[in-house]
Amino acid sequence: MYVSILFVVLSALSVFSSVQGFVLLAVARKPVRGPREELRRRVSVLVPCFNEEKVLRETIDSILASRGVEFGRVICVDDGSIDGTLEVMHEAQRRHGEVLLVLRQRNRGKAAALNHALTAVGTEFFASVDADTQLLPDTLARLLEHFTDPRVAAVSGQMIVGNRHPAQDFVYAAQVREYESANNIERRAFAHGRRITVIPGAIGAFRRSAVAEAGGYPEGTLAEDAHLTLALLLNGHRTTHEASSTVLTEAPDTMAGLRRQRVRWATGKTQVLLRVANPALRRGGLAAALWLYLMWNNSILPLVWLPSAVLLPFSAVALLTRGPETVTWVAAVCVLTLAVNYGYFVASRRYARSIDAAGRAAAGLVEVRTGFRSTVVIPLVSSLATWVAWARILTGRPGGWDKLDRSGDVRVQAFSAKGALDAD
Repeated sequence: MYVSILFVVLSALSVFSSVQGFVLLAVARKPVRGPREELRRRVSVLVPCFNEEKVLRETIDSILASRGVEFGRVICVDDGSIDGTLEVMHEAQRRHGEVLLVLRQRNRGKAAALNHALTAVGTEFFASVDADTQLLPDTLARLLEHFTDPRVAAVSGQMIVGNRHPAQDFVYAAQVREYESANNIERRAFAHGRRITVIPGAIGAFRRSAVAEAGGYPEGTLAEDAHLTLALLLNGHRTTHEASSTVLTEAPDTMAGLRRQRVRWATGKTQVLLRVANPALRRGGLAAALWLYLMWNNSILPLVWLPSAVLLPFSAVALLTRGPETVTWVAAVCVLTLAVNYGYFVASRRYARSIDAAGRAAAGLVEVRTGFRSTVVIPLVSSLATWVAWARILTGRPGGWDKLDRSGDVRVQAFSAKGALDAD
């Protein structure tokens, strides 16, 4: 009895996840109405930094090589780095002049660094760029086009994993495919309603007045980008996505780095959702529905993935050994579950990969092939990370940023290799 219930519930959850994905895929495939006109806008760029000496020079150079914009300031904030980050900033300042502003503070975290930078912003629009992220020349201009709509408060860009020589190919390939799916399915789908739920720290543009209304970047969580985005939405603003606004970002390329990143992400997202639960649910309607969607998909459903990997096949085998009367219905459920999940896997992977092909080619990135390990590693690690995140939050020990070491492996100009990286 209990084994049958367990098998049916786990199968239903698996099918539901894929059906939900099919709905998002169908919406994502519809054309999104683009900006109405191109304007050459003034923009400030915020670059929060903590121990970024390996990557910061290239990031600054890529920002200042942007076309189609006028810079107010590029504001780099050193958040108490203990390496040569500050020296890199001053060297860049000598090369680029007064357009580059260097600020310092004691180590207080990324949100505090961004708020410090906001005090020096003198333009109505600003962009935030992570120190390990490099921009293509038209990235900023294409983000800013969306602000012709006065309701839009923030715009996300298209992130592409840009590591050249990953330590573990299957970890790299897994993240390439995940970024493709997040950019080209979920973000595109939510862009139709102008309700992008996270304007990522790696690349996003903002209307300063809307951010000021929200009180700046919220501090006290590990996901200030998600927190600010939800605050903007709850204030009635719109957020959207620009798929042609491409950046290359460095992603963890080892299992240890991936685990640390996902624990931080899972903890931060759950912290944010718990903090905005009351205003979102009190508002009701679309705000409440969006909160429920995020809580379910980010903080509840992943809890099931790791146990399901063991319990679903175990319960199926246990039922099949009970006798011939169980074989038909158990086999039917198994076939249905596999068919739906595999169908979504193939359809979503093919579509998402095709959309990012042009961006990867423009950046000179090699093609990536995925194998079994790269297919399963993200769901399993994310599930484990969600368990750890809930344990930390419930025990009052959410942890710190646990910042990843940079490899300095991303180079916009250096990508010229052709061929495929076998990531199995």
